[in-house]
Amino acid sequence: MDFSKELAGNIRAARARADLSQAEVASKVGVNVSTFAKYESGDYIPGADKLLAISQVLGCTPNDLMGWNTDEDA
Repeated sequence: MDFSKELAGNIRAARARADLSQAEVASKVGVNVSTFAKYESGDYIPGADKLLAISQVLGCTPNDLMGWNTDEDA
């Protein structure tokens, strides 16, 4: 799977779990809603600072959003 599409899907899923709109997350992250929508579509990849901010707003880690397994025994 394409990395940007996997990241986009993980952001969408985390946002749905957090029960937040794109506009709510965008506002808290400090980007406009069209930019955030492009993160969720895979058209843009957020920089490290925005990825961290998104993960904090959504209550997960950047690794969760990137689909990286961080289990010690994996």
